[in-house]
Amino acid sequence: MASSSMSLESPLRAPSHQALTVRSLLNTTAEEREKILEDVEYNIFSFPAGLVICDFLSDSGTSAMTDVQWAAMIRGDESYGRNWGYYCLLEAFRDVFERGNARQHAFQSILTGTATVEFYKNNLLKAHEGGFVNGGINQLEDPNFFILPQGRCAEFLLFSTLRGMIAESQQGTASGTPIVISNGFFDTTGANASAAGFVLETFTQPGLTDPFPEELIGKRNLFKGNLDVDATEAFLDEHAGQVALILMTITNNWAAAQPVSMANIRAAAELAKRKEIPLFFDACRFAENALFIQDFETGYSDKSIPEIVQEMFSYVDGFTISLKKDGLSNMGGVLCFRDKSLFAERHKGIGSHLKERQILLYGNDSYGGMSGRDLMTCVVGLYEVTKENYLHNRVLQVRSFAQKLLANNISVLSPPGGHAVYLDMDNFFYGCDRSPGDFAAVGFTLELLKEYGIRAAESGPFGWQWDKKSPEEQKKIPNLVRFAVPRHVMSDEHINYTVGAIKKLHDRRHAMPNVKITRGKDMRLRHFACGMKPIPVENTIGGTYLSEASRQLSHLSRAIGQDDAITKQLLSALSLAASGWGQSPVPQSINTSGWVSSVSNDHAPFEYSVVLDQRTGEAELRFLIEAQPEGTNIEQLQESASKLNESIAAEYSTRVSLSRFELVRDIFMPKQAEGNFAAWHSYASTKDGPEWKIYLSPCASGKDKSLSSTRMAFERLGMKSEWDLVEKTMTSDDYVIYTSLDLSSEADNARVKVYIAHNGASASIIAQKHEAICPYASSFEIQRFFESMSGGSLGPYQGKPLLSCFAFTSKAPGRPVGTVHFPIDAYSKNDGEVQQRIERYMLAKSVPSLYKERYRKVIAAVQRRPLAERPGIHSWVSLKQSAGGALSNAFYLSPELFAPMQIPI
Repeated sequence: MASSSMSLESPLRAPSHQALTVRSLLNTTAEEREKILEDVEYNIFSFPAGLVICDFLSDSGTSAMTDVQWAAMIRGDESYGRNWGYYCLLEAFRDVFERGNARQHAFQSILTGTATVEFYKNNLLKAHEGGFVNGGINQLEDPNFFILPQGRCAEFLLFSTLRGMIAESQQGTASGTPIVISNGFFDTTGANASAAGFVLETFTQPGLTDPFPEELIGKRNLFKGNLDVDATEAFLDEHAGQVALILMTITNNWAAAQPVSMANIRAAAELAKRKEIPLFFDACRFAENALFIQDFETGYSDKSIPEIVQEMFSYVDGFTISLKKDGLSNMGGVLCFRDKSLFAERHKGIGSHLKERQILLYGNDSYGGMSGRDLMTCVVGLYEVTKENYLHNRVLQVRSFAQKLLANNISVLSPPGGHAVYLDMDNFFYGCDRSPGDFAAVGFTLELLKEYGIRAAESGPFGWQWDKKSPEEQKKIPNLVRFAVPRHVMSDEHINYTVGAIKKLHDRRHAMPNVKITRGKDMRLRHFACGMKPIPVENTIGGTYLSEASRQLSHLSRAIGQDDAITKQLLSALSLAASGWGQSPVPQSINTSGWVSSVSNDHAPFEYSVVLDQRTGEAELRFLIEAQPEGTNIEQLQESASKLNESIAAEYSTRVSLSRFELVRDIFMPKQAEGNFAAWHSYASTKDGPEWKIYLSPCASGKDKSLSSTRMAFERLGMKSEWDLVEKTMTSDDYVIYTSLDLSSEADNARVKVYIAHNGASASIIAQKHEAICPYASSFEIQRFFESMSGGSLGPYQGKPLLSCFAFTSKAPGRPVGTVHFPIDAYSKNDGEVQQRIERYMLAKSVPSLYKERYRKVIAAVQRRPLAERPGIHSWVSLKQSAGGALSNAFYLSPELFAPMQIPI
């Protein structure tokens, strides 16, 4: 497990096994794999396994068997009629699914060659009835246990036979098409039921893709795989007599390997009994599900896995199981149902029909298409898979895989399930404007296989045929990529390699191709055999200034959890601020003969910033914008800014006042102006409502007059003493760079801000200034912040000057609020390095998971290139210290409309 995911409370667990056999891998190049992908029509199922380095396509039949299983294989009996593996398998099912802790382990006598005639008579040939496995004469007269080659064969046998019997019983009636309800149909399960003529209805517990706190992984589980019992009951009430079966998948492979709780199984059983509907399990991963119950469900921590399994199966009429999963075998499946259960009573004689079809399709009932050797590995596998030490290490490996991805800012569906890690592809491609029908997640799997030889499976819009579903059904389909971890096969080396590869692809996700289906679009289970083709994605900006800013702001708004109404307000304010010039197309490069804005580091006319509270993760989104002039001089810029002032005051008349601005207009907008800007405007959707600010240049009358201009402005605003407090701390290396005013109608609460640049200052010097001015300032916090953002330095900072902002109000003149701003792009190699520093700072500050999630998603919202390529997305990072020790950080983000370039401004 990665050190970043370990906690002091985590138990230290011993390994569950040793690996004694090694298989060497064939070394292939990305170019070779790309050619082969083209040859197989880009279908990952058709790609040769011998050329794959890490294969996460499926955990079905891909397990490495234990030495006891290999020993059992040698003891396989290939007799056509009643081989001894048949009897061992029947006894293993009774042991594992019915007897709890009272297992009899009959297979051991066969395995050691010590079975006698008496053993056969008293154990293997003993009569049994009433359970899942009739024995002796009862299995002949009332067969209820059917061996098949694998789980989908069991599903086919069940659904096709059941549908035939229902059709025969409905002859001459007007009954509708029978329905099967499930918490989640896996692909072959649903296909078999649908092909047999059943209508499928899925009722998974709501909240599958809801965020889950990273720090609670391994400590709590919401059992997201549960059946939505209330929705199921409502459906049953509306469709009385139409539902033939309720099928619960444990763990829920449709719902990202999420477990099902015992309470949910019990509730489903009670509902099924009350409505007189048979209840079955798709039990492929029953043992993993049992471990989740033991670890996370109240009342089960002291119960053994055999006891939990016994209770789970006591509630159902029957089940299908692929022994290629929680049977640790490479082949095998079983269908069985409880003797004298509701299912057996409702469909009298179904056992004989099933046995007949089993023999016709798969072979005699004592082997069902299986070799005697495989039967013996299945027998032993059922005992091996229910060992607690194995299960803990199995689930911990999957959990560690997920935590390593999360530590690298890769979103996974959480908490991780039992057999697989599922990438959340909506978050993976956040900000990339991919639609479900683009099948971008398939493009990701192709890139992963081509570039790194790692095979995984899309489990989303393509696999679940989003394009062929109704709008209501489409909403239920998660957008995931599954990494199914084979049992006993992968080491940390495989997992770490895979995490690194996914991280590299995530960094360049914007260029990842979409996928088009070229053949077999309407095939059932098309993902196994259809042809596809990658479609390159165009990354150039083709819209207007307004459309591009609206796109990025929309993504940022959703990234911090704002509702649609707030987003609409934000976009409306943007539209007002960019009126006229915002409809101009974004050029491919900056026209240096026109006005070149300095709002953003890439010289776009707008910049975004997101504020995150260190205690709560609460967020605020803002944009800073410069009203662009019709010409190229400062006077025309002043005119554009004045017009925007008037538009804002008219549109927001109840919240905006220009009265304080008018007091200082002549200072900051003189007739003979100088400088690189006239005014910038900022908008924020705060919890108190819309908020506008204006930023003004103290150098408008000349750089040498910036100090006197600022002093005069503060005097006119009635804040002479506040300015004196600031000016006393200034040295010859400090200079005023901005002044800002809240354009608020609430004069007492409206802030006046001054921004001081510190040329060549150290962290301690800047901290001392804040402590001298602001009652809430902490020198320690300021220095820790600067050290983190700079990558370990406390200065003096000889590059781009650091800034201090001091905010004053008339209501609290003696309690100014201070903020320090670090120009992080000027002190880092690239945005990847910046993100690492911020992540380390978050770790040191123990910020809540919501803060981390929002920061990561905010960066994804504006990113359009690999972070390691260059600096530029992060412009500034600030630390604000408020009353009561409240701390918040603001991240100032460039829209990166233009590539970095040096322009004289």
